[in-house]
This record gives sequence, structure tokens and C-alpha cells, in this order.
Amino acid sequence: MKTSRWRHGTAITAVLAVLVMGISSTKAQQSVDVRTDEARQFSEDFDRLTDVTERANKLLQTDDGGDITYADILTNPDDIVLNFRWAKAQLSRGEVRGASATLERILVLDPDLAPVRLYYAIVLYRLDSLDEARAQFDQLRQMDVSPDVAADIDKYITAIERRRKRLHQSITLTMGSQIDSNRNAAPNDKEQLVTGTLTTITSSADKPRNDIAYIGALRYDVSYDLGYQEGHEIFASATGYASDQVQLDSLDLGSFSVDVGSRIRGGYWMLTPSVNQTVQSLSKEKYLTSRSGRLRMDWNPRPFFNLNGEVSYADERYQNTSESSALRLHSGQRYGSRLGTNYTWNPNNRTTFNLSAGKKQAARNYYSYDSLSGELIHAYLFGGGSYLSGSIRHGIDRYDDPDFLVTGNSPQHRTDRSTRTRLTYGAPLSQIMPSDLFGDSNTANQIYDLLAPINWSITGEYLNTKSNIPNYEYHNARAQFYLTRRWEF
Repeated sequence: MKTSRWRHGTAITAVLAVLVMGISSTKAQQSVDVRTDEARQFSEDFDRLTDVTERANKLLQTDDGGDITYADILTNPDDIVLNFRWAKAQLSRGEVRGASATLERILVLDPDLAPVRLYYAIVLYRLDSLDEARAQFDQLRQMDVSPDVAADIDKYITAIERRRKRLHQSITLTMGSQIDSNRNAAPNDKEQLVTGTLTTITSSADKPRNDIAYIGALRYDVSYDLGYQEGHEIFASATGYASDQVQLDSLDLGSFSVDVGSRIRGGYWMLTPSVNQTVQSLSKEKYLTSRSGRLRMDWNPRPFFNLNGEVSYADERYQNTSESSALRLHSGQRYGSRLGTNYTWNPNNRTTFNLSAGKKQAARNYYSYDSLSGELIHAYLFGGGSYLSGSIRHGIDRYDDPDFLVTGNSPQHRTDRSTRTRLTYGAPLSQIMPSDLFGDSNTANQIYDLLAPINWSITGEYLNTKSNIPNYEYHNARAQFYLTRRWEF
């Protein structure tokens, strides 16, 4: 009798253990998938917004000359005002070389026009004709210009000397905050499958929870020009990222990564091989070490059109934490490929499209999957360094085997379809901060010079994931605010 009771008790305990493992495994898988992708996505978004910010800061915004045609120039070839407006119209269309020729023709007619020479010097700078640009700025220094223009000239000369150096270094600091409506990625319907049985989620901790996070990122970049005429260079970067949740401490995310690679340039193409090592942590416990390699190819058949593609490989090693004892089962290899294109309609508008495919091979086939996604991005650059960037991404993940702890005896393979939409507006603080805000003293000017280049950005995002298994179907609305400052030396 006692033996029978003992056997029944052991069987019940085993069943309960399986159920608990099923629930904990489900939560762990959702957490590790979402958090790993989140850290990877932050790095990609960081690079993208940095690129948009740099282009916005370099943009020469003009609001006149748009109604001038080349026929007008042929009619009045010596009309300086008409030619200057025509040069501005060329710049607004991205015809930088054409604008350079027009401005040079004006200076032949009247070499003492400081505004025209300033435009010409900046255009030469944009064309990477640094020696010629420096000569024009030096001539401008000898002319009667306003103190503001003189300050701009000094900044360009400093930038030219910096670009002439073979060693380039920069530090980028980002600080901000975000709020999520469903930070823990809890199922939409508050139900989940456990060994094939649909179970109502009763624990408040497992239901959708909103939370605020404080985010910080620090990145160091270094590159060295190898001295070839084509501009071949080697580069390295180190990036640290941390997200501290106010309430959900178990979802505190940390990441540190190092990249090393080279850029090999040809006439219209650039080849970029690189290697990376990344370490990530959840709730201050290391759970992932990833070593990866990537090969990217860029081809620019026209100045306004770019085609690019890349292939990648990563070896991902997970380790268990106090929150989950099943993370090791996610360890394995990840293969990826991407084809992309950038089309610049004019200096203000650029559209990007990316098509990506990948495969994750994990220690257990029910954690292995194939992925396919497409992303459309458009960026509009305003004057003064501000920009607006929007994107939509849709992806499909199909898993290799069913997870019996979730689906029970059902042969149902997990399939997720996710859509992410984002809209970001950013601008430098100089747009909203008067130059005399702190007074006219040297200390006040130093404070202004420190704060003015800081870029602020606000982002709204909505992520909606559909799945044929309710455990993985969720949505999340997010708002982010970042302050970013970059130092180059």
C-alpha cells in the first residue's frame, strides 16, 4: 500500500515537474529570443541613426534657385546672381560636381565674392578635394567676413586637418529612456499551451507589464588609413550598452561587443570583412557569448544609387542563469545573408530597402528556425541638422521541430510573423538653444560649444508578433528619448 502511494506520488511529482519545466522553458525561450534580438537591433539602429545624423549635419539646405534652368544660364552666362542661384539649384538636386563648376566660373568673373567662395570651398570639402578646399578657406581668411563666418571657416579647416590624418578616432555617448507597454513580451490572450493544453495565465507577473528603462551606450571607433590612393583602411570599435528596468529587474540587459575589420575600396565598390565578439547579460548574469564574422560588399554604380549585400556567420554559446536552466539548449550556429539598396532621390530624401534571410541551428531542433524578412526605410533631412526617419519591417520565423513541452503530442511547428514600425525625429540642441543662452563670456561659449552638437531624438515604435502558438503571440508599444554626443579626434 505504501509502495503504491509512493509510486503515485512520484508520478504526480514527475508530471508537475514536466509542467513546471514547460512553463519555465516557454518564458525562458520568449525572453532569450526577444532580448538577444533587441540588443542586436539596438546596434543596427544606432548605426543607422548615426548615419542619418551625419548626413543631416552636412546637408546644404537652399531655398532659392529651384526655378532656374540651364537655358537661363545660356541666355545670360555672365549674370553672377543667376549663376549663383543656378549653383544652389544644382546643390539642392545633389549635383555637387556641377555646382562646383558653376561656382568656379563665377569666381573667374569676380574673385572677391566671399559668399560664393565660401560655397565653393564647402563644395570642394564635400567632394573630398581637401587641398583645394583648404586653399579656398585660406583665401577667405584674408577677406572681410563676419565673425560667424570666420568661426565656420575655422571649423572647416580643423575638420580638413582631422580628415588628412591617417588615424581617426571618435567616442559616441548615448543616454536616454524608454517606456514599453508589454516589456515582458507576455501573450496577447493571456493564455498559453503547456504540453498541448491551453491554460489561462493567472499570475500577474506573467501578464503584460509596462515598465520604464534607463539606457546608456558608449562607443569607441578607430580607423587607420593604410596610405593607398584608393583609401584602404582598417578599423575597430568597442560598444557597451546597458538597459536598467525600473520594475522588471530580471529583464535588465547588458551588452559589450568588439568589432575589427577592414575597408578595401575600388573605383565604384567597397569590400568590408569584419569579425565580432559580443557578450550579453540578463539581470547582471552573463548568458550569451557570440563570435561572428561578416563580409559586406557595396557597389555604387551612380552617386545616388547604392547596392549592397552581406553574408554572416555566428557561433552563439548560451549558459544557464538563475532565471532559467534551459538556456544552453539555444547554443548553436547562426547563418545570415542580406541584400540591400539605397536610393537618394535628392540631398533631402533617401530610401533604403533590405531583404534578409537566416538560419539558426540550436542544440535542440525546436529552438532552430529559418527566417526571412524585408525592411523599408525612408529618411528626410531638414535644414539645420534635423531629420525624420520612418521604417517598417516584416519577418517570418519557421521552427524546425515542435516543442512537446508546449504542444504535447501535436506535430505543430511554431511559425511567428512579426511587424515592426518606427518613426524617429531628431535634431541638434543648437536648433532650440540660442547662442547667447549662457552669455558672451569665454566660459559661456565653451558651455554652448559642448551642448550645441548634442543630438536629441524621439522614437515611437510598435511591434506586433503573430504566432500559430499563443505562447509567442504578443505586441508592444514603445517610446524612446535619446541624447547623443560625439567627439572626434
